[in-house]
Amino acid sequence: MEKDTLVAANERPNNSKNDFERKASHPQSRVPGVPAPLVLAACDDSDLGILIISKQGKISYYNDAYARLRRIPPGQLIGHSLDEIDLRKGVRVLLRSGTLPRITPVAIECRKNRETIIPINEEWQPMGAVVVVIPAAEMPKNAVAVTGRRALGNAEGKLIIWPAQYTFADIVGNSRGLTQARELALKAALWGSSVLLVGESGTGKEMFAHAIHAASPRRAFPFIPVDCSAIPRELLEAEFFGYAAGAFTGAAKEGKPGKLELAHGGTVLLDEIGEMPIELQAKLLRVLQDHRINRVGGVTPISATFTVVASTNRDLERLVEAGRFRRDLLYRLDVIRIEIPPLRERPEDIPLLVEHYWEQKKREVGRVAILSREAMRALEGYAWPGNVRELRNLLERLIVTVAKPVIEPQDLPACIIQRQSGVPPSFPSFHLQTISADAERRTLERALRQAKGNRSKAARLVGLSRATLYRKLKQYRLEHINRE
Repeated sequence: MEKDTLVAANERPNNSKNDFERKASHPQSRVPGVPAPLVLAACDDSDLGILIISKQGKISYYNDAYARLRRIPPGQLIGHSLDEIDLRKGVRVLLRSGTLPRITPVAIECRKNRETIIPINEEWQPMGAVVVVIPAAEMPKNAVAVTGRRALGNAEGKLIIWPAQYTFADIVGNSRGLTQARELALKAALWGSSVLLVGESGTGKEMFAHAIHAASPRRAFPFIPVDCSAIPRELLEAEFFGYAAGAFTGAAKEGKPGKLELAHGGTVLLDEIGEMPIELQAKLLRVLQDHRINRVGGVTPISATFTVVASTNRDLERLVEAGRFRRDLLYRLDVIRIEIPPLRERPEDIPLLVEHYWEQKKREVGRVAILSREAMRALEGYAWPGNVRELRNLLERLIVTVAKPVIEPQDLPACIIQRQSGVPPSFPSFHLQTISADAERRTLERALRQAKGNRSKAARLVGLSRATLYRKLKQYRLEHINRE
């Protein structure tokens, strides 16, 4: 019988001191080491088997899915020794050292499921471990191992695997806001809960989605990105759910799987989810609830289990209030919300980003050039309305077009030089995003002053919820405007 495949997750970034709040209580146990109630609820709802082991080798927690996969009584073995369900010596080595050695499952461990074992470390000391189990039935039979390149399917219908292209190591920056977002994303990757990535265009939402998949137990399976704003409206349903043979004129005679079906066992990224037509949202919600897909023109449901990561630069709460987004779908997607700060809110990350992308572009182009100190200061003083994407594109343009060994401030675009010098531009700015942001900031400031610092009154004046108002105040750095 095929043994479990064990995958150590020691290569995962460990930016948080402790991924679990050990002081939380659980109705089934008094054993320390269980996660906080909110995370515990996500574990209970997960279709993956989750087992948490204490440093002493005791069973601190396991969910119903783990009990079902291991055929053990739900909850009854909490507090018992790990020896009652797992005799592998490598797990004990992990609990002592925090590192999983190369091990072979012992003969008694004749399970077919794929397991990922993740150490829990605090202050670099081992505090326990988490075992995440993907059921064998949910793993595509023709799945192939992938590393850094895309694995292509063939004419016989072999599954196409899209691997994640980025990891958490590719997310550059040490600012507080970015570090918090990265730590929360790493926890979300572990638990497999639905994630909603919120941030302005160009902040790196898709990179976060790739990294979440790459750090998750599903990383050996497909990562399927779907741009909800780029697919023609009339093709959306067929692209999402696929179609059966002969479903419509021009359809392939053998039918075609949709994006959600291809994501079976892995992760699907619903990019720009706020652009999805509302008539499609109800069908998507049904799939997320039942894990079953009906192809267009089909009669037989198809099982499909995957983790959902959605991203948007829109205010989904306002879309709900306007009747353009389903509230129940928002609740389903917004299990773990990760707000990615814009570049203007983390200026300390700009030198790190410039160094990273500058070296990368130099290698691609084959040029040797440096930025002067004055040019770097100019880049640090710019607001970057296009965020990291604008920064990366500017550096590429400088590398390609400026034939000098040292890039000076005069080689930078006029808008950056004028912002650094404090001289107003001799021409009006026509960048719609900049104009819109400035107008929004001024409006919020006027509303706060008219409301004498009262946040609730200011929120009513501008037509926002209190939560959205506080997010906007943080975005535009207006928290200092207090009650008068």
